[in-house]
Amino acid sequence: MELLRFQQACLAFGTHPILDHVDFSLFSGERVCLVGRNGAGKSSFLKLLTGQQNLDDGQIVVNTGVIISRLEQDPPAKMDVKIADFIREGAGDLADKLQQFYTLSENLDGASDADYRLFEQLQAEMDTRDGWGLEARVIDLCQQFEMNPDASLATLSGGWLRKAALARALIAKPDILLLDEPTNHLDVAAIQWLEQFLLNFSGAIIFISHDRAFIRALASRIIDLDRGQLTSHPGNYQEYLDRKQKMLEDEQQHNALFDKKLAEEEVWIRQGIKARRTRNEGRVRALKALRRERAERVETLGKVDFNIEQSDRSGKLVFETKAVSCSFDGKTIIDKLDLLVMRGDRVALVGPNGVGKSTLIKLLLGDYKQQSGDIKRGTNLDVAYFDQHRMALDLESTVQDNVAEGKQEITQNGKTRHVLSYLQDFLFPPARARTPV
Repeated sequence: MELLRFQQACLAFGTHPILDHVDFSLFSGERVCLVGRNGAGKSSFLKLLTGQQNLDDGQIVVNTGVIISRLEQDPPAKMDVKIADFIREGAGDLADKLQQFYTLSENLDGASDADYRLFEQLQAEMDTRDGWGLEARVIDLCQQFEMNPDASLATLSGGWLRKAALARALIAKPDILLLDEPTNHLDVAAIQWLEQFLLNFSGAIIFISHDRAFIRALASRIIDLDRGQLTSHPGNYQEYLDRKQKMLEDEQQHNALFDKKLAEEEVWIRQGIKARRTRNEGRVRALKALRRERAERVETLGKVDFNIEQSDRSGKLVFETKAVSCSFDGKTIIDKLDLLVMRGDRVALVGPNGVGKSTLIKLLLGDYKQQSGDIKRGTNLDVAYFDQHRMALDLESTVQDNVAEGKQEITQNGKTRHVLSYLQDFLFPPARARTPV
């Protein structure tokens, strides 16, 4: 059964097309992976389905009664809330209406006709939306995900926050589940659990992921968003990659032949008297058509030019810990750790979600204080830290202001560059660089 469809959907940010007259349908039981380059508009596509973004033209038709829930990519805005309350909020107004029903039921004696009508209306809505089982579903999800409903979100690691966010998305019993990078911050065991959970999910799924193994295990169909066009492929991910590579090679070859033809015609039209003697209107019209086609071409995105700024050379020692211990709320996170990190080392820190990986990094950086033991930090250290919650970013400021702190220029490896030029190395066009994060 068709759950929703896009009809000639159009969306653009400035001159950057996200959807260009796109048609798309989603059917019951499908697990669709949405793929595309960073900046292609994948997250915007999901926002269209939840009403957070509106089309410029065309329409999205959702079947009556279809419930759509989304697992957000970003961490929760408020962390000082109980897990149960956070999950319950995913049901939208259902919790508020359930509480309103119970309040009215306790005060029916002497209630007005309007209150009786509202009471009956709320009762019917609870029947239709299965509101009576809301609290039981909250507790059931907490047990299923092995979370304490009374614990605060602030106590959770990144991986456990993802689990809480998934529970929040499921509380409304959605027909369509939208997942934006669902494996982010999850350990291997959690990813395997998530795969099995989603394979058993009875509704339809649209998900965004760069995890190839996860896509292979889950996707029944792949849709590729590229320069405003949406192309559908069967679920075999490797076959999709092979077809995509062939399509890009064919496009490159076609464009090369086209550009050669256009260049030859431009030479001809500029040949002056000789050309005017042989010029014919049909050839001139054909040249104008070639020019229009070339102007309308949407080029493929380039590759990120990723140059790391070189700082002054540090000493040989980077970090050294001796018998370092750390605990939170009586729980031992790190116990008598001895660790030595030297210049040039590449260290992978692995372990289950919540075991203390981020805590160890923050101890090494000095953001947390150990209860015992010593931490020695090397000389001339210049540390770049990209945390999983992206706390260094001001979401209300533009990309440009986040990078350059309101300035127009940055200095990299001793060279001054305009910030917009620098951001283009990371595939941010000027219009996107000036938009809020």
